[in-house]
Amino acid sequence: MLTLTREVGQKILIGDDIVITVVAVSGNGRVKIGIEAPQQVRIDREEVLERIRQENRESASASPDATAWASYGSRRAGSRSPAGEVADPVPTVASRDEQPPPRDD
Repeated sequence: MLTLTREVGQKILIGDDIVITVVAVSGNGRVKIGIEAPQQVRIDREEVLERIRQENRESASASPDATAWASYGSRRAGSRSPAGEVADPVPTVASRDEQPPPRDD
């Protein structure tokens, strides 16, 4: 790891297109930085990215609720739900080729 000492307003260049600027340093030691990078470069805070990864792992390992899936399947099919009531049909979306009806202006 490269460790650098910078003052407010000083910059660090990474490659040809990433610039890190020290914007402010507070009395309690917190450092505010600015990052200039191409839009396609992903920039994440480590703690946020780790929380997202943990939630994804938990979601992938969770077992789906069989009743919820059965209810979902019956609604998709427009048939009766497991409890016997009629499920609402899934609304359909008009295709791009269909033209809306003419307006009466």
